[in-house]
Amino acid sequence: IASKSAAFAIVLRVLYTALGTEGLAADWSTLIAILAAITMTAGNLLALSQRNIKRMLGYSTVAHAGYLLVGLAAVAGNSDSADFIAGPQGVLFYLVAYAVTNLAVFFAIIAITNKTGSDMISGFAGMARRAPVLSVLLALGLLSLLGIPPTAGFLGKIFVFSAAVDSGLAWLAIIGVINSVVSAFYYLRVVRTMFLDEPESEERVTADIPVWAATLVASAGLLIFGIAPSSLLEFAKDAVFGVIT
Repeated sequence: IASKSAAFAIVLRVLYTALGTEGLAADWSTLIAILAAITMTAGNLLALSQRNIKRMLGYSTVAHAGYLLVGLAAVAGNSDSADFIAGPQGVLFYLVAYAVTNLAVFFAIIAITNKTGSDMISGFAGMARRAPVLSVLLALGLLSLLGIPPTAGFLGKIFVFSAAVDSGLAWLAIIGVINSVVSAFYYLRVVRTMFLDEPESEERVTADIPVWAATLVASAGLLIFGIAPSSLLEFAKDAVFGVIT
């Protein structure tokens, strides 16, 4: 998660400093937009067929790299506009939203799978009865990855898709929305399994205190940034000004 966030931050810096001319920016915007469409579509389609939850999330991160590329394409395509600041600001917001959301999901999954000994989605059957708090936190994280309000993931997608539309890349935003709908099938499948399927065992599933603390902090972050995003948006705006000045 950290390495991917750092990589996108570096690419964002390159778009500002090395590709600032109008001709170069337009060419790179088209290329990045095509890569974004391919990446998010491939990631979501591969995630659909997975039965192992960690592998499913692995392909999900590929799809989210595609969503981030949507924001980068918007940055390149809007480089000569007075609203240029909105694109990278949205990308940075998405990076933070993606980080806290993915951390919350992986912490909850690690806590559960360490106790059950299975990484299969079927092993999460009835988990809401065996580990109600962890199940709620995991469901919250999955809904944020899907982009459901009032989570940070929802606002992150709103910002990058809006930036794409403002940059003349409405077609890419539409592909992004369609991919978000596709991702609902595998995210909500896990939620349904946890809350509606019969558990394989009635044994309670608990987590160690450090894992609990990490899961709660990350989950709180995705809610706080989803309900009150102004502080993070202001921080992202300051960061962008620090790059271009």
